[in-house]
Amino acid sequence: MKSNTYFTNIDIYSKRIGFFYKNKERIGSYYGFFLTLVYIFASLVLFIYQIIRTIQRSEVKVYDTTVYAKEMPSIDVDINKLYFAFALEHPKTTSRFIDESIYTAQVAFIDKRKVGDQLETYETRYLDFEPCNMDNFGDDYKKLFVKDELVNSYCLKDFNYSLTFAGGYKYERIAYIRIRIYPCVNSTKNNNGCKSQEEIDFYLTSGYFSIVFKDFGLNPSNYTNPVLPTLQDLYTTIDKSILKNYMLNFGITEIHTDTGLINEHIKVERYLKFRKELENFTYRDEKDYHEGRSLILAQLRLEDTIQIQTRIYTKISEIFSRIGGYMQLMNTVFLLISSYINKINSEIKIINSIFNFNTKEKKMIIKMPSFKQFNK
Repeated sequence: MKSNTYFTNIDIYSKRIGFFYKNKERIGSYYGFFLTLVYIFASLVLFIYQIIRTIQRSEVKVYDTTVYAKEMPSIDVDINKLYFAFALEHPKTTSRFIDESIYTAQVAFIDKRKVGDQLETYETRYLDFEPCNMDNFGDDYKKLFVKDELVNSYCLKDFNYSLTFAGGYKYERIAYIRIRIYPCVNSTKNNNGCKSQEEIDFYLTSGYFSIVFKDFGLNPSNYTNPVLPTLQDLYTTIDKSILKNYMLNFGITEIHTDTGLINEHIKVERYLKFRKELENFTYRDEKDYHEGRSLILAQLRLEDTIQIQTRIYTKISEIFSRIGGYMQLMNTVFLLISSYINKINSEIKIINSIFNFNTKEKKMIIKMPSFKQFNK
């Protein structure tokens, strides 16, 4: 078989059996050359595919760990990390309502710091609020609301500042948001504008306190914006004969992202995420209720656990390691194929050699002169 000189030294799968051209070995075999091209092509395709997936950050691993803070936890919170709406709900229809002739609200940011062994109030900042508008929650959250769901709820007003949530009762500082709900009491401040006591009692004896706030989940496949917007809708019962302390505990969540392509480079993003709700209550007499003492004391505060979610993406070094393994496996398979075919070719060549030798021998016998011709 005639060999092509352009294929010289390309075939990496040829063995001892090969084709010769002018007494020089040019190509081991055409099937070996074909396997070599497949090997090179598959390696290039695999390499390009892995590079594209690495650039697009398509491959990700996520590890989740919760640890206790070694030092006092703290986090600056703005409208993108925490926003809430609250109101009372009707005892029968459970629909939210705003009516200052039945109840009033107060929202404050409380900062307490330890003096000696006691926590004392360092700052009390009263926060303005107003009937909610969906724009208060930002574009990412609008699609999560049912239409007009928050029309009858209170939201913080012009929340364009940041608040520092910090610590807890066992630390030297605790800073949190406090919400108080009061029954309406006639006075000169509201021009005696309360509804009748019977009607107020109806709403405040077996109604509900409801709060909706921003929360988030992790979307690891989104490299640039891993925060998946969600909402939490919580509520608790109210009763005029009970003072309820309703605590909503938030924890710090840190998203650690390895942004390096060759060497490790960790980027850290911190968010405030809801953990759990707690409540306790104390009974009180009618006098406290009629004096306008609060029915609900709701606290949005920080707990001392930190959730660490680590995102790791494929690095270039991993690509070469992975491709090396695939190439080694493919090379092994191709060598087995070529060895098997070379073995068959060897056997065919031996059989052809024997057949050619016998044919030549028969021709020699046929052409030999006869005994009579020899005597002559």
